[in-house]
Amino acid sequence: MKVTVCIGSGCHVKGSRKIIHRLQEMISKGNLPCEIELEACFCQGRCTEGVVIRIDDEIITGVSTENIENIVLTRLKNK
Repeated sequence: MKVTVCIGSGCHVKGSRKIIHRLQEMISKGNLPCEIELEACFCQGRCTEGVVIRIDDEIITGVSTENIENIVLTRLKNK
């Protein structure tokens, strides 16, 4: 599964670096059912919708450190 986190200025201000850090923690624990490829990118064109991530081809908005784990685990269950 490929997870891309926007680090453009709007998402950066809203905490994208903290989300990347949280994802890195999840990956380093090694208890996920599949491999996650983590990338950063610049603007995904939805700057007003909170931190934006893309999981494979799905764009997800309003991501925070509070909901990132649930978002990823839910997508993993559907794989």
